[in-house]
Amino acid sequence: MAAEEPDAKKAKTGEEGYYKVIDGVKYDRELLESIEKFAADGQVGYPEAKKLWAEAQDGQGVTDVEKATLEYAMKTYKFTEKATTFLTVFLSTGKKSFYKVIDGVKYDRALLEEAQRSEADGQISWREAKALFEDAKDGCGLTGTEKTTLEYVLKNLKFTDKARTFLESQLAGNAPKSYYKTVDGVKYDHLLLAEIEDSAKDGLVSEAEAKRLWDAASDGKGVTAIEQQTLKYALAQAKFTDPAKAFLEEKLASLLN
Repeated sequence: MAAEEPDAKKAKTGEEGYYKVIDGVKYDRELLESIEKFAADGQVGYPEAKKLWAEAQDGQGVTDVEKATLEYAMKTYKFTEKATTFLTVFLSTGKKSFYKVIDGVKYDRALLEEAQRSEADGQISWREAKALFEDAKDGCGLTGTEKTTLEYVLKNLKFTDKARTFLESQLAGNAPKSYYKTVDGVKYDHLLLAEIEDSAKDGLVSEAEAKRLWDAASDGKGVTAIEQQTLKYALAQAKFTDPAKAFLEEKLASLLN
């Protein structure tokens, strides 16, 4: 059950100023303004959705008006898939904490559930492990709870060998210090370049490996200019089978259309 509107808020702002009425429905004005600000760049991301949920809770729990405001926002503005999933789960279950306690240890609930969803097909891939780590950092660096959560999923969930190696390396602090690697004055995607080098270790990149490279470059947000540049560099420097080369060249050419 949603919490009642806090009297402190009403007293501070006045009931009329605290709410914004749209089509006869009352919404939380401050929360709505935060949503509009986050949506100004075109969409509300997962880290921003977490901030919105924290703002809605504001120490009192999520009220009916705050819940209605978030539901209105999800219908009115564009949210990323992860942001939508996050808010949908929390709104539908009424969870009041970001955390899940297992055997007395506190874990990041959203991160843990994301890992469990990623494992639903049997194991967590390198691409999914990369997404988990990016979501854990969420623009603010890795917190102790997020690090503990990733260590927990490494122990309890199934990963591909490459995904496990990647995540263990990140947590151990052995990861590249930068997302980028500069070669002859040109900037490339460091992680994608490492994936390419790994695929080419046996002397030839196969079509299956080329498809995995493309998936890694796409990583849910489309292929960036840096990632395109990295793949073009790979085509020029590494040896590919004819089908592998044709696949990547066709994919890169399709981005120009």
